[in-house]
Amino acid sequence: MVAEVEDDRARQLPDIEEVLGGDVPVSGWSGSEPEIREALLKWYDCERRRLPWRGDPPPWSENKAKLRSEAARREFSKFFRLKAAPRAGGNVQVIDLDESAEAAGAFPRSAYGVWVSEVMLQQTQVEVVIGYWTRWMDRFPSIDALAAAKAEEVNAAWAGLGFYGRARRLHEGARYVMEHHGGELPQNIEDLLRIPGVGPYTAGAIASIAFNKRAAVVDGNVVRVFSRLAALTGHGKSPALHRQCWKLAEALLDPERPSAFNQALMELGATVCTPLAPACSRCPVRTACKAQKLAAAGTVTSVTGFPAKQASQKPRRHRVLALAAVVNAKGAWMLVRRPPNGLLAGQLEFPAIELDQTQETVVSTQAISCLRELLADFGLCCDLPLTTLGAPIEHVFSHEHHFMHVFRGTVPAGFPAAEPKRDVHWLTPSEAEEAGITSGLQKVLHGLVPEVPAKRAAKRHKR
Repeated sequence: MVAEVEDDRARQLPDIEEVLGGDVPVSGWSGSEPEIREALLKWYDCERRRLPWRGDPPPWSENKAKLRSEAARREFSKFFRLKAAPRAGGNVQVIDLDESAEAAGAFPRSAYGVWVSEVMLQQTQVEVVIGYWTRWMDRFPSIDALAAAKAEEVNAAWAGLGFYGRARRLHEGARYVMEHHGGELPQNIEDLLRIPGVGPYTAGAIASIAFNKRAAVVDGNVVRVFSRLAALTGHGKSPALHRQCWKLAEALLDPERPSAFNQALMELGATVCTPLAPACSRCPVRTACKAQKLAAAGTVTSVTGFPAKQASQKPRRHRVLALAAVVNAKGAWMLVRRPPNGLLAGQLEFPAIELDQTQETVVSTQAISCLRELLADFGLCCDLPLTTLGAPIEHVFSHEHHFMHVFRGTVPAGFPAAEPKRDVHWLTPSEAEEAGITSGLQKVLHGLVPEVPAKRAAKRHKR
């Protein structure tokens, strides 16, 4: 009986090609490019976010919920303004007050600033990046300043932002640009792609946004927008879908305003065509959206079915760690640097060892012995008393889940110490935060010193 009902329902639903008029684009936009470009650019000129790397003065768009609420309110009030608007013809002039007034507190627009923003925005939301970007530009205002910096300074400026390999590659890239291009970013894709850490997306973003070159960009936002606009099949990480989106991006790119167009496309995905709660009523290109037509016809449940969800994802690797949290009589904690490569490269941490999963049940007895041997390498004698903090502290990365058993030790004044074999930093919590620490270390410090916040407070930039 259930099968019969499902068959009847299936017969009532129109075929996908009937809804789309038999036009499911695979290699182009079927002549709709001018309309999509015009609608998208018009929307962007009026609705774009205020961001420091765009040369906008503060306040910047740091609150996504507030941004969406204000956009919805503007859409509502626009309805009544249209009702009362006179019918006389004439062009609408959009006035940007920031252009006619002194942009106090604004950062000057630069190709370097665009490069830094694009690297930071990989895997990280705009709201988080704003504070990091402004502090970074104050600390390293130019390519030559970044190239001349020490790796420790770069790591400190990046601490808490995650995916630390990005900072290392940005640093390497700055040195490459100094050596091969005299400190000036090249404008063509071929030369940009030779810079360490710069791939097709970043090269296209720098060339188009900074230099207004005709270069397409495809990131996760663009894949989502195109998947819905063209009702494309395939999950969001599918290489085939990404190749198709690159072809569509190249075909749709506005030839006169590639900088604004690429930013508009990514802005649409970030603020309107979002993964779980798209604001379709505010979408400037909704009339061209194939997924919207399918949803209206009942062929699909929602536009959020595009792109398709990946069938299964690799589970996070679980790692059990034992940490030695040693404090001296002055309230300074012993921290060491991680290796220059790999997870959390070059970042500060408590001395730590990894345990087998099976060791977790006997962590107190086996870990203390191993940690004392490790501490001897850092100049502390082996009989330092260590006591467990209690339940492990958990910290989740994109691909790993850490369970950190913390063992606390106190070094009294006059405690015997040998010459350390490795680099050691004794820092108070405030000094550690100033030096730059990861969010995982911040959690551990909070467990040891409750006055330390569990999360890094967002520092607002003041100029």
